[in-house]
Amino acid sequence: MLRRLLLGIVLVTAASTAWGQTRPARNALPWHLPAITDPAMRSRGERIYRATERLAHHLLLEVKPWKEDARLMLLTESKSAEAFIRPNTGMVAGLAFLYRFGPYDEKTVGMSRPELLATRIVSMIRYLTETHVTGSRPTGDGRKWGDHWQSAHWTDMLALAAWWVGDDLPTDLAAAVRRVVAHEAERFPDATPPHQIRADTKAEENAWNSTVLSAAVLLMPDDPRRERWESAFQKWAFSSFLRPGDEHADAVVDGKSVAAQFTGANIYDDFTLENHRIVHPDYMTAFSLTLGCSMDYAMTGRRPPEALRYNVAGIYENLKWFSLPDGGFVYPSGQDWSIYRQVDWLYGNVLVGVFVRDPEAWAMADRGLDVLERMQARSPSGAVYLPEENFFLSGQTDKLNHFARAWLSLHFAEPVAPAEPQRWGVRRFDSAGMILNRTRSAVHAVSWGTRVMAQCVPLQTDRLISPHDRSGVGSIRLKGADSALPVSLSDVRVTNSKDAFAVELVVDHGKPGKAPIQAHLQFRSASEGTWTMSEKLVAATDCTTAEIATGQIGILNDRRWIDQRGERRVTLGDQSRTVAACSGELLCGDGIRHIDIDSVLRITMDKPADVRYAAASYPEQSRTTDRLCLNVFEGEHSWQAGQTISRFEATVRCEPR
Repeated sequence: MLRRLLLGIVLVTAASTAWGQTRPARNALPWHLPAITDPAMRSRGERIYRATERLAHHLLLEVKPWKEDARLMLLTESKSAEAFIRPNTGMVAGLAFLYRFGPYDEKTVGMSRPELLATRIVSMIRYLTETHVTGSRPTGDGRKWGDHWQSAHWTDMLALAAWWVGDDLPTDLAAAVRRVVAHEAERFPDATPPHQIRADTKAEENAWNSTVLSAAVLLMPDDPRRERWESAFQKWAFSSFLRPGDEHADAVVDGKSVAAQFTGANIYDDFTLENHRIVHPDYMTAFSLTLGCSMDYAMTGRRPPEALRYNVAGIYENLKWFSLPDGGFVYPSGQDWSIYRQVDWLYGNVLVGVFVRDPEAWAMADRGLDVLERMQARSPSGAVYLPEENFFLSGQTDKLNHFARAWLSLHFAEPVAPAEPQRWGVRRFDSAGMILNRTRSAVHAVSWGTRVMAQCVPLQTDRLISPHDRSGVGSIRLKGADSALPVSLSDVRVTNSKDAFAVELVVDHGKPGKAPIQAHLQFRSASEGTWTMSEKLVAATDCTTAEIATGQIGILNDRRWIDQRGERRVTLGDQSRTVAACSGELLCGDGIRHIDIDSVLRITMDKPADVRYAAASYPEQSRTTDRLCLNVFEGEHSWQAGQTISRFEATVRCEPR
């Protein structure tokens, strides 16, 4: 009876609040959300909201009581690290959004709004506040969370949840959230933002550290530290995406010259960045962390700092060049995450459309929205990712949080006709050490900077090509060795016109200066779409190889991805076979001149070659990569110093479906 009475009280409170009107919250900045009047924006909002409800339904099935205190709920095991706190904060942000905003459908979500608040949101937030370093209890691993390199990001999500729930959050719990937020925010005003370009950018870290400062102002506008937090927010947000050239820039941002605010560069002058030791398009989207705070300002009627948009247009222009018809990116120097992350970019595209007013962002957002709906259609529970498609433990909960923010941001969008990005020809990134040519049939890409790779990716929704880190190069294993020789760049020469390029590389298979085998590679991209790859292998020392498998092309062959069939039709010369995903099949061909994959990738060798198509047995890095090698020597072979081991040239043509 008491529980039903509690739910009834909450129901009256929630029902009396119109989500499209000004909503004052206890001691917090009041927000106002205007109605969406543009039909196209309204349609996007309706679709995003439905996807959020369905994903919430899936995630709510996993929420459980804490073993140490059944009154408290959580999504994960009880531990203090990122994999166990971030999913819970993303979850409560998404649930709080659904509780407060939009045309909630309790049948889709699986429970009523009052029940969502009383039995999930409140109990999950209480778990998070009690186990923070400012709280009274450790997590299940004996440690509290907080003061972590990423905990400002988790706290921002927790803070927004509390802001959206507002006065419906119990008074003591609202105070506990403010205590957590103030503690995390106070870590940054007196600190200098770090900076680093090579290997591991600090762009993302500085960006998420800034967000908790914005959140602190939302929850505690009357706090005497507000001015300090606002100043630090601008400083940390601005630091996130500075380039080396900004050190002497005269442009004025937020009343000061860029040079006067320069704290160090985190991205290259060509607007690329490195993370995880590769040039990483995924992390170029990290501007959504800072730009996303524009929503905080818009909802509270404040003007956002100009810093939130600084260098975003240049970064986003690069992403247009990397974009593929499936809504994802080409990865010139590899990908250590899933490549099926199209829905991850939906939020950033919406932000650029709303707050940067780029009409091309809407076409990119719409692609991501289409993919999202097709992904969710596979799962009765409403999951976005299938288990083998994304190994990141916050993959689903981050989406719940992002979809909520995207829906709210749409309320501030201006009506605009989407414009399809048309990027054709060559774009060269000398700082990053890579080059692209977008032809009408494929994207040709070569990387010589952080990693030596080359790819020819068809312009179709089934991208076909996997960005394996040995793409275009392959591997060589010496007699008695368990693994392939490392690969390093010895020399490079790049020439290009507006719609063609040639890259000549000298690559060492082995330790630089002591490599037993050297590869002379050339990759040529022609304006009409032809891709040519050639290789000459030369023994630099006397050596014996156990296996040579070079001229490698990674082929995606996943079982349940929306744009694949779970098989590839592989033709090597006269033999043709349908290779099932994860089958582990091995196809070898001797004296092969012609190779065909799915009637899309058509390869002609300049002379007969021994080739191999090796199907993967299981997914790795959330994708299944079969390996086609155009130059294969099986078994032991001895070579003398100076001897030419092999030479081939392959012409590749793409015929997208």
